[in-house]
Amino acid sequence: MENNTYAIITGACGGLGTSFALECAERGYNLLLVDLPAAHPEKLERFLQENYPVRVKSIALDLTAPEAPAQLLQRVRNEGMAVSLLVNNAGLPQNDFFENTDSDYMRKMVEVNCISYVSLTSALLPDLKKHPQSHIINVSSLGGFYTLPRKTCYSATKGFVRQYSQALNMEINRYGVHVSSLCPGPMTTNINNYMLHRDLNWFSQQMLVHPREVARYTMDKALKGKEIIIPGRLNRILHRFSSAIPSAISKRMIINSMKQLDKKGKVSPA
Repeated sequence: MENNTYAIITGACGGLGTSFALECAERGYNLLLVDLPAAHPEKLERFLQENYPVRVKSIALDLTAPEAPAQLLQRVRNEGMAVSLLVNNAGLPQNDFFENTDSDYMRKMVEVNCISYVSLTSALLPDLKKHPQSHIINVSSLGGFYTLPRKTCYSATKGFVRQYSQALNMEINRYGVHVSSLCPGPMTTNINNYMLHRDLNWFSQQMLVHPREVARYTMDKALKGKEIIIPGRLNRILHRFSSAIPSAISKRMIINSMKQLDKKGKVSPA
């Protein structure tokens, strides 16, 4: 790895974002960590600097701010960073019905889950093109393939990320810039999610994948140029066979699953 080559990770202080940071550090990437000021990305910066022989920098940004892409690009240029990997991981969830979800929150969800990915990629693409081989990983979701009650806007944003990533890859892979869409199922990212998933049936629990495993599998596949990445063997099998299930049956399965969770007052993150 070149001494000034960096991976940029947004949403770096969450479960999956931190897992990507650890995985990239283990692979020798220098890191620029991006997260909200309240997430204190400088703490993760210090931890990684103390434990890995790589350069680590951080920047506190609200990615919904119009000036955020320019501020990030300015930091990259000022410090002479050569960006070879961009992980667009920042995101907001949805775990309630549309009518119960605040409209300002839904607007912010679209800004974080979709617009920030487009804006940051647009700002950093000239730098990514300077490398013989560089990579963009956009975090979508297995839920982005389906219409999910209580994830009305969330699943739509993740569907956007997947289709946008595939189209972008067709446009820019001729420059040696490869775009991958990560579509994970539910992950055990924190104690709240663990307690939630503990209430699911055995089959649903088998779909769970630890974020460290997700990050490791994703990096392996993305560096080989894979376009759609689905961690977890069972998740891949279910996705492969889901296209053979009539839509009426799949909708009924989704509704029944939601009813199971609704009885417990919980909805699993997708």
